[in-house]
Order: sequence, then structure tokens, then C-alpha cells
Amino acid sequence: MRSKIAAVAVGFGVFMIVAAVLVRAYAYPTLATVPASYKGTTMLEATGAEVLNFETYQPETHDLRIESFTIADSGADTPDGVVVWLNSATVTREDGSIFQQTRERAAFDAVSGAGVDCEECESWTEAKDGDEVVQEPTVREGQVYKFPFGTEKRDYDVWDGTIGESSKATFEGVEEIDGLSVYKFVQKIDARVVESREVPGSMFGSTEASVDAELWYGMNRTFWVEPQTGSPVDRVEERTQELRYDGIAVPVFNGTVQYTDQQVSDLINGTKDMKGAKENGMMLGGAKLLYPLVMGLVGLVLLAAGLFLGRSARSHKRDEAEPRKDLVKA
Repeated sequence: MRSKIAAVAVGFGVFMIVAAVLVRAYAYPTLATVPASYKGTTMLEATGAEVLNFETYQPETHDLRIESFTIADSGADTPDGVVVWLNSATVTREDGSIFQQTRERAAFDAVSGAGVDCEECESWTEAKDGDEVVQEPTVREGQVYKFPFGTEKRDYDVWDGTIGESSKATFEGVEEIDGLSVYKFVQKIDARVVESREVPGSMFGSTEASVDAELWYGMNRTFWVEPQTGSPVDRVEERTQELRYDGIAVPVFNGTVQYTDQQVSDLINGTKDMKGAKENGMMLGGAKLLYPLVMGLVGLVLLAAGLFLGRSARSHKRDEAEPRKDLVKA
């Protein structure tokens, strides 16, 4: 009986050790990658934003609602490990009228989240050329939609579409949101000229029919990122975008854009259709270290116990097999 228990213990011990290696070497890398079939909607808001009405060329103040829809192009012709996402964002005023719509197509690494220079991926940004909407080829660099799986406590370069390049997002510590430990990153882009536009001179009190005004842009963007998944669970953008001419500035979009409270809660806790960062982070963190460690230790204990019982069983059998010697009579 002892030998049977020993064999079972050794078998389960070896199984647990092999399983620990497989979880760390194969299961974790499979989980820590962006799925090819991703689809999601993100809701943001900007209360009291100063914006320019491009029909009247007059500044207005609105409470804006932003719906950002993202879907993976699972059929895209991409190199291994690269995914392509299509994003469309619609900005509406409080009365439901559309203020702005944008679209983009971006390729990035499925593990690191960094932009990829991939000609066959057809990355582009939608822009206006006069009255015509065109798709301008865009090569992105730095983090695009997310941070890396296993985000570290260091600075990262993050893509900004307005300036057309990446800039540093500084790690500023660990915080807690709704019971979830997150990393805080802040990206500061000093106000700069990003383009010039021909606009009515009356915007600046000029008698000229049209003038070439400079479009200035500045951004203070804060991310709160769940580190195991690299997914932002909250984001706040303090945007300054205005046209300047002859010492006069007219707001184009000045305001704070942020995730809605419900969006933050959904991203952290999940919904009926989507797992949240708490669950995903726990699963990934466990697959990376905890589960393999526990399985490996249990396997070693079972293996050691099985070998000990096996040796004990063999010793017992030897003792039983030895012939009993007669006593020497005096």
C-alpha cells in the first residue's frame, strides 16, 4: 500500500512541476497579448468646454459627450505579434448635435502596446483637405492605446496625434482607485504651434477678409494604469487648443476631457459582457508568478514525499524478505 501511495505522490508531483512550467512559459504569454477580436466603447465627457463653432467662427461653451468606439481588424495583413485597431470618436453637444467626428487606423505591438512602422498595416489618420476628408498615412511611435503588459514604474513615450509624435509620460507613483492599485503617469506637452489656418479676419477684429492664424496646442494628460494588463482605467486630458493672430487668442478647444464615472467603474469592475481590470490583473499576475510558484512548491513537496515513501516501502520489503536466523545454542 505504501508503495502505491508513493507512486501516486511522485506522479502528481511531477505533473504539478511540469504544469507550473507550462503556465509560466506558455499560458502567461498567451494571456498577456492583445486579442485579435477586441471590440469596445469608451465614454468620455468635457464639462464647460470652450470650443469654436466652425460654421459661425464664434467661440461657444458646451458640455460635451465623447463616444470612442474601437474594433480590431482581425483580417489585417500584419506581421506576427502586431494588431490593427480602427477607432472612431464622435463628440456631441448637450443638445445631441455633432460637434466633431474623427477616425483613425493604428498598428501596434500586441504585447508592448507601442506603435509599429508597418507598411502593409495601412495606418492612417482621417483629416480634412479643404472640404474633402482624406486618410493621411501615419506612422505612430510610443504607446498608442495602452501601456505594456507588466507595466513598470518608469517613464514611457506616449503617442500624441495632434503633434504627430510621441512625448514622455512620467511615472508619478502608485495610487488606488476603487480598491485597485494603479500606476499614475503624467504627459505634459508645452503649448506650441502645430499648424496655420486661413480663417476670417473678423475673428480677431481685423478688417481683412481672411488671415493666416497659428493653431497653438498644449496638453496635460494623466493616465491611471492597471500594471499587469497595461490598460488605462482612467484618463484626464487638460487640453488647450486655440487660434492666435496679432496677439489675440480664440479658443478652438479649451477644456478637460475625462472618462465618465461609470466608464471608470466598468473598466475596473467589469460588466456582464466584459471582465474588469481587477479580475484580469489578478489572473495575469497569478499566471506570471503566484500560480507557477505555488504549483511548483506543491509539486516538489509531493515528489519529495513520494520518494521518501518509496524508499521506506522498499526498505520494509527487504526487511521482510531476509530469512530469520536460528539462535546459537550454548
